[in-house]
Amino acid sequence: MAVKSAKVRAHSATAASCTVTNDRDKVIEAVFSPKADGFTPLEIQAAALAACIAASIRIAARAMDVGQLGEIDVEVEAIKAEGEPSRLGRFEASVTFSDPLDTDVQDRLIHAAEDICTISNTLRAGDTVVAGRRA
Repeated sequence: MAVKSAKVRAHSATAASCTVTNDRDKVIEAVFSPKADGFTPLEIQAAALAACIAASIRIAARAMDVGQLGEIDVEVEAIKAEGEPSRLGRFEASVTFSDPLDTDVQDRLIHAAEDICTISNTLRAGDTVVAGRRA
C-alpha cells in the first residue's frame, strides 16, 4: 500500500532544539546549531532526499530487471540560496554503487530514481506550504 501522506509533530521547549515525533512514536531530535547533537532541519531535509533516492534506485532496479543490488550510498548536500527569503536553492546528490554495474546502467537507475522519488518530485515542483494555528 502506497503512503498517501506523512504527519509529524514538533515540540520545542527551548530555542536550541525540538523533538519531532511521527505517528508511530519514533523520535528525532532537531537542533538549531550544526555544533549541537542531532540533525538540523536542513540536514533532515537532505536526509529525506538521500533516503528517498536510495529506495527509489532499488524500485527502479526491480522495474528494469537489473537484479538484486548490493549496497548503495547516497550523499546529498543541501545548499542555501543567496538572498531572501531564507531557503535551500540546490540539492546535489551523488550515488555510489557497491556492485560493478556498467556506468550506463548506473545512470539509468539514478535518472529513474529521480522520477520515482516523492521528495525529489516535490522539491522540483515547489509544492505549497500552508502554516496556521491548530484549534
